Amino acid sequence: MFLQKLAQGGLITIEYYRNGILRTLKGRVYQLNLKKQVISLIDEKQVLHSIRLSGIKQIH
Repeated sequence: MFLQKLAQGGLITIEYYRNGILRTLKGRVYQLNLKKQVISLIDEKQVLHSIRLSGIKQIH
């Protein structure tokens, strides 16, 4: 699966929807939970963010 390959790489940028608002987050993949359909990223300030896979619009 392509998401598992992203978890092995470096910095990625994700555009995603949260509460109807399009947001952008740049960081490294911390954890990928396919059972809960959530990807966790650590941003440049070392803050952990969890994003539902269904809300992702685009990954760079």
